[in-house]
Amino acid sequence: MIRVSIIGATGLVGECLIRAVIGHPQCKLALLVSEHAAGRKIGELLPALRGELDLATVAASPAEVAAASDIVFTAKKGSETFAVVPGLLQGGAKVIDIGGEFRFKDAAVYEHWYKEPHACKDLLREAVYGLPELFKEQIKSARLVGNPGCYVTSAILALAPLLAAGLIENDGIVVDSYSGLSGAGRQFNPKLSNLFVDVDGNMRAYNVGTHRHTPEIEQALSHVAGAPITLTFVAHLAPLDRGILTTVFARPKPGVTTEQALAATRAFYPQPGAPFVRVLEGLRDVAVSNVVRSNYCDVSVQVVERSRQLVAASALDNLVKGAAGQALQNLNLMCGLEETLGLKGRSL
Repeated sequence: MIRVSIIGATGLVGECLIRAVIGHPQCKLALLVSEHAAGRKIGELLPALRGELDLATVAASPAEVAAASDIVFTAKKGSETFAVVPGLLQGGAKVIDIGGEFRFKDAAVYEHWYKEPHACKDLLREAVYGLPELFKEQIKSARLVGNPGCYVTSAILALAPLLAAGLIENDGIVVDSYSGLSGAGRQFNPKLSNLFVDVDGNMRAYNVGTHRHTPEIEQALSHVAGAPITLTFVAHLAPLDRGILTTVFARPKPGVTTEQALAATRAFYPQPGAPFVRVLEGLRDVAVSNVVRSNYCDVSVQVVERSRQLVAASALDNLVKGAAGQALQNLNLMCGLEETLGLKGRSL
């Protein structure tokens, strides 16, 4: 059995990670680390898990966590992540970081967008970006994986096939995304105004031009396109508990048709090679309700002939394919297991 620990176990992603691990036939939870709630039963902290798991949270050093673990999920942010990851790696554990601290190859990009120093610059050289549909082979041999952002996953999976096939122009791309409330975490965020009374029956754009996921999307798509990609990303908070719907607008190359775009997308996500991406016939089929609580991402694309605009869409669950499910997918790859193990046929 693979020994798995979670640092930051009591957040929304932490809870989803727990659900993912306890339903995995080859994994066993070793430690649930939570400094602020150490000593309390997880069923007391997360009542939905009562009867599912009889384990108490602990406060533990990186060395102690590493000694008890084969794989560690770190679901913290910034300085808290930097404080533990080096010790976990030194102790022999493999790490899948759910935050943004190991997603960028250039520390200066992180520091510009996240507004804080990067304290583990030396680890960025070896960190692998954890999007299996693009970097599966690298993930298999990695000991440190930066799990992608939720908006980012939806945008990349919609756009990557089109850029790889040279079907759209590299400039003028707009990514328009709508996320459920769980993307803001458990605590009130005054910037997002994520109280029920603020969100119910309401929608708003936020962090336009400054959203941290923008450079992450650009980094991955630049890799695919083989040229720098700069795009416009607009995030919206929607009155949903979970899920992301992303619509992408791009200029198609002359003569490109819907059929060509769909064919290129299917070829980019061959089955069973890309088991969690489902390419659908029409944009109307891409819906949050079809992917919520699963690790699937549904995508489709259409060329609007009248305006010569290409429209692509994707839908996924921000807590699953956008976070914990993708992390478990990465664990499977890092441990030499079937990529879909513990993820298909389950509701997370």
